[in-house]
Amino acid sequence: MNDVPEYLKRLRQAREARKPAAPPSGGEAPAAQYTPQEQEALRWARQVAGGAELRSVRSLAGARFAVLVRLQSATGARFLSLEGLPNRDVLRERVKPGATVGEEVLGAYEIRGGRPVTISIEEGQVVLKMGAPRAGGGAVPMSPEKMLRKAALQAEQRAKSRSRDGGRKG
Repeated sequence: MNDVPEYLKRLRQAREARKPAAPPSGGEAPAAQYTPQEQEALRWARQVAGGAELRSVRSLAGARFAVLVRLQSATGARFLSLEGLPNRDVLRERVKPGATVGEEVLGAYEIRGGRPVTISIEEGQVVLKMGAPRAGGGAVPMSPEKMLRKAALQAEQRAKSRSRDGGRKG
């Protein structure tokens, strides 16, 4: 027979159930913590990287833009990093040429809009041009016009199925 009281067993089981799961190794946070738009940004980064491993993903949750950067360490090893940025001004500062040493910006992505951003330098100024939304991506599943049409159809069907007396029985 076990000498441990039943209430202690239950207490330990409850404590074990409340413990957070250990994060997976590999530098990436679990995909469950990212929104569908942020997950689409990760897919875009992997596609641009050509299948190379993203060694770090920083500040992506809640960011408006993402920048894919190839970094070179002091030892000469190269790796890729995806960084989340809160707004357009920070993005411009981040992609300025000569702003950092040992880094190469491979691309930028608007997370909320689900579209790549083209970066160019014109007359010494950083110019950002928004591209077309990615086809088939989870970030922008439907255009606003389609959303409005779908909502109107649903409202029409609800109006047809609604009872005449407003749901009151009497």
